[in-house]
Amino acid sequence: MKKSRILVLTALALLGGAAAYGYAQTVQSDGSAAAEPAAAIRTAAPPAIRVVAAERRELVETLVVTGSIVPRQEAAVGVDLSGMIVQELLADEGDVVKKGAVLAVLDRSMLDTQLAQAEANRAQAEASIAQVAAQITDAEIGVRQASEALERARELQRKGIAAQSQLDNAVNAYDSALAKLESARKALAASTAQLGVIDAQKRNVELQIEKTQVRSPVDGLILDRNATLGGIVGASGGALFRIAIDGDLELSASVAETSLGRLKAGMPAEISVAGGSGPVPGTVRKIEPEINQTTRMGVVRIALDDSEVVRAGNFARGAIETMRRDGVAVPSAALVYRGTDGFLQKVAEGRISTVPVRIGVRSEGFVEVVEGIAAGDEVVSRAGTFVADGDVVTPVRDEETGAVSQ
Repeated sequence: MKKSRILVLTALALLGGAAAYGYAQTVQSDGSAAAEPAAAIRTAAPPAIRVVAAERRELVETLVVTGSIVPRQEAAVGVDLSGMIVQELLADEGDVVKKGAVLAVLDRSMLDTQLAQAEANRAQAEASIAQVAAQITDAEIGVRQASEALERARELQRKGIAAQSQLDNAVNAYDSALAKLESARKALAASTAQLGVIDAQKRNVELQIEKTQVRSPVDGLILDRNATLGGIVGASGGALFRIAIDGDLELSASVAETSLGRLKAGMPAEISVAGGSGPVPGTVRKIEPEINQTTRMGVVRIALDDSEVVRAGNFARGAIETMRRDGVAVPSAALVYRGTDGFLQKVAEGRISTVPVRIGVRSEGFVEVVEGIAAGDEVVSRAGTFVADGDVVTPVRDEETGAVSQ
């Protein structure tokens, strides 16, 4: 009996405590009665979505290309002499040279011997000409004497004093004198021609001697030196030096044929060279007209404003500015695509509306919206599948979150 009584009292105490706790939960902090029960279900708030406003900004569209640094124009310096030995080297790779500067000197001893021989032959030819000239003088005197003898023979023949045979001998003597004169004159012409041949040979030797001093044909930068001290050069041995004319270097870059239509001569560019400290400004100089039929790539030449910081053969990356203009832009992440069509999730009065847009220039994480929204319109900053057209959201802006706009 005593045990049953204890259980009843315990149950009554628990019920009283529960009633007191329920009453306390229905009383407000100011002592007034609550309007609703404590277990009432509250209405859920709309989801918070980060939004960004479309704004006008300068947009720069670039085309990235890669290639190698090459000379704009190149000169090859060689010789057309064979069997000549390099006696001196006066220039090396990396030297800046002027037009006419001596780069190397070849051994000319053999040519000096040929020149001496040509001068001796010329002296001999001059002596031969003088001798033939004397023979012509003698022949002219002989012709004059034969002519006078012929006139006397004819006069005696008319007077009947001289026989016919005397006249015939005078005629033959005159013809012989004329023949000797003609022969002497032809000998003089031959000797004069021989002298001309010798002079030509001498000039050729002198020209070869001049070529033993290998000179730069242009102002420029020596890129390569194949000549070696003591080496034997030849006409078929290739160039001794390669020179970048005026030291001008440029980027020769490959471009897909689908992008060539966007490029024009004169477009600005920035060139980044492997290992360089910063970009080098440049300008599109030329777009080569031929497309490689195997790779379907074209070639663009970009002149460098300052080529002293680069080296021929460097790998380089170029960013060509193809367009620059002001326009309404949003972050690229705000775009959503259906096929090839672009859309933005516009937020107005807390409601999502998906609007089609026409896209323009892309630049540094932003994209130009040519048509579809205006400056100041708010859109979901990162489009995706979290919200759909018609959803009610709570817009959260950068200034409300403390985020820094990039």
